Amino acid sequence: MSDETRKKQDMTISHHEIKPGSMPPNASISRKLREFYDAVQEEGIPDRFMDLLEKLDEAERSSNSVKSK
Repeated sequence: MSDETRKKQDMTISHHEIKPGSMPPNASISRKLREFYDAVQEEGIPDRFMDLLEKLDEAERSSNSVKSK
């Protein structure tokens, strides 16, 4: 058995190995990270940031038009 296969087996916890009422050691970390990711995803993009992106696009277009002349 390769080391990689052994590591995957060590990281995999079957339902029989978990005692009732207990959680895998990283379950709470995973849950918190998912909650944080979902919260960030729901946030809108600030208007100031959108303005900066539009200015950047305009500057790139201007730069490309000057280079093509």
